[in-house]
Amino acid sequence: MPAGVLSVVAEGKGTVFVALFLPMRFKHFIVLGLLLLPACSSGRRLFKAGLLEPSPFFEKPWLAVNGGDQLPFQKVWTTPDADVLAAGSQRRLLYIAPVTLAYLRPVEKALSSQELAWGVKRQAEDIALRLRQEFVDAFRRSPHPYYRLAAKPGADTMTLQLALIELQPTSPKGNAVTTVLKFAVTPVAALGRLFTKGNIAIEGRVAVSKSGRAFFQFADNEQDKLTFINVRDFQPYGHAVNAIRDWAVQFELMTRTPSGIKVKDSSGITLRPN
Repeated sequence: MPAGVLSVVAEGKGTVFVALFLPMRFKHFIVLGLLLLPACSSGRRLFKAGLLEPSPFFEKPWLAVNGGDQLPFQKVWTTPDADVLAAGSQRRLLYIAPVTLAYLRPVEKALSSQELAWGVKRQAEDIALRLRQEFVDAFRRSPHPYYRLAAKPGADTMTLQLALIELQPTSPKGNAVTTVLKFAVTPVAALGRLFTKGNIAIEGRVAVSKSGRAFFQFADNEQDKLTFINVRDFQPYGHAVNAIRDWAVQFELMTRTPSGIKVKDSSGITLRPN
């Protein structure tokens, strides 16, 4: 087949996979580009998930600002209320509440929906439990945590409330097709993951337990990382669990980082195989 020709190589229900046949010398350049992307800040940002509309869980979203320059969350909000600021600043105990699924949106991506039709379970309850546990573990593992964990909310505690907003599974079957094409035809087939990737989005609120008033809020959306080969590509929620772990570590680090010092976000690209 002539170089640079687009061809339909596989067709599934509602989905057409297209491969670009290139000369071998161009394939080498593409692989090199994938290897160099993680070192490029613009490349890292390019493969991050887009910002979502806030859910009703997020209070006063018009006051939120972009957190990307200094914090690892897309949107952040700190109360302008002096009394709440004072109350929140005085407390060093944190209760992490069970994650709410009340604001979870339906699956809308075509291949994610198809995976559910093929028998993949949504596992929202399991992911919610994992989300809470990872945040608890992040504080337990921290060498110098700003907050000590509390077993229940009280007059001297803050409460971290988390809401799972989106949970769309990765398409293992779609990734199996793109992986075969990637090695058998061209690395450009990796772009097929634009259609096979899933995403997970959360919103969080730190509130004064006694009054319930919000002190700080954040929102973030993460999609599957760009990979060349990764076992998580073949697990419906492998990338989601990885994002949860990143969020937990980033949040704990943020709580003990002085104002004005950047807390680095995770990359949208990984060369790790797991």
